[in-house]
Amino acid sequence: MTEISANKLGFWSIFFLGINSIIGSGIFLLPSKAYADVGVASIVVIVINAILALCLALCFAETSSIFDKNGSSFVYAKEAFGNFVGFEIGMFAWFIGIVSWAAEIQGFLTTLGGLYPRFLDPYYNKLAVVGIGIFLGLLNYLGIKFSKILNNVITVSKLVPLFLFILIGIFFINFSDFTPLIPKISQGLSTGNLGVATLVIFYAFTGFDLLAVAAEDMDNPTKNLPKAIILVMIFCSIFYLLIMVLCIGLLGDKLAVSTLPIAAATASIFGKSGFLFIIFATLISIGGITIALSFIAPRSVQALADNNYLPSIFNKKGRFGTAGFAILITTAITVSLALYGNFIFLASLTVIARLIEFISTATSVLVFRKRKMKALYRIPLGPIIPLTAIILSIWLLYQSSLEKIIFILIGFFIGYLFYIFYAKKELKKE
Repeated sequence: MTEISANKLGFWSIFFLGINSIIGSGIFLLPSKAYADVGVASIVVIVINAILALCLALCFAETSSIFDKNGSSFVYAKEAFGNFVGFEIGMFAWFIGIVSWAAEIQGFLTTLGGLYPRFLDPYYNKLAVVGIGIFLGLLNYLGIKFSKILNNVITVSKLVPLFLFILIGIFFINFSDFTPLIPKISQGLSTGNLGVATLVIFYAFTGFDLLAVAAEDMDNPTKNLPKAIILVMIFCSIFYLLIMVLCIGLLGDKLAVSTLPIAAATASIFGKSGFLFIIFATLISIGGITIALSFIAPRSVQALADNNYLPSIFNKKGRFGTAGFAILITTAITVSLALYGNFIFLASLTVIARLIEFISTATSVLVFRKRKMKALYRIPLGPIIPLTAIILSIWLLYQSSLEKIIFILIGFFIGYLFYIFYAKKELKKE
């Protein structure tokens, strides 16, 4: 085995990276919000999101089997719709990675504050943000091999407590919380806010799209990446559904007011020791996704430089074979955002931006098929799955507030300025 191939991510490293990119603060903190909106119908919310996420994952699987370079949605949008759309999607992909990373840093510190309130103090919170940012930036700079080993260990460590929660909790479910099932679901759908609940929980399903950003760091990406994306989404969808059912069955109506639903559900069985056990698992989970995002986010801006949209310094490799400047600037912006906003503020910025990205990729599938581009993996059922992904994504966009839509439009305008004054000029030189 060569030194280069030894530093590449194999299938299981890609799979674990995907698990880390998805299972994080969302599933630990958001089930209570969905239950508060629609009650037992929150199970339906999980199913809707699972269908959307799986349809989108299949779209990413097909498009990623065509390309073997960094960029994910940026590469697909550029090929399908041209330089300007590709650039806008690329900037949003970088933005999504940065804001998601910043959100998870604050989510980690918020959870840690439940054990050590000092981390909720603005002064110590800011010190911790800077310390975490510097540590993960250095870890990333040292190279893929070190990062992937730590990623795999943390992924396995955080899944074990969640599996135990499911395997033990299933014997303590209070089935009266679900009966009569159909009337309770109907009531939740008719009196609750299905759209808002679906939009909130969808944050817990995001992250699979970031896998394809680092395709060049993977071993045989056109073969391994599609399989990994599909398996990751099937695993997470089933996992989330079981967790939601258990939270309802263990907490009942108390779930609506619980800020740490999984920890509270475990406490209903094992008391304080169970609560602390899940708190530590939550910290491991959020820490894992934070590490995954620190690895993935700089690759988005590197992909823009690979295509001459940004100066070549963003993809210049250092002594450890990593793009040092891209890591530095991404880490600096991430730390700045984490110092500015809390978890809820930062998390809310990512969902709508991701939906724009997802719609572009699902539409790209249809464009590439029309052009008869060769894909090593092809989604079954013709155009049904990509169209389903597009329709459900647009429906979720419709659930967002005008404030968030305006924010996205401002982001597009900033991207337009960057494109006009730098990227377009560089592309004309080619």
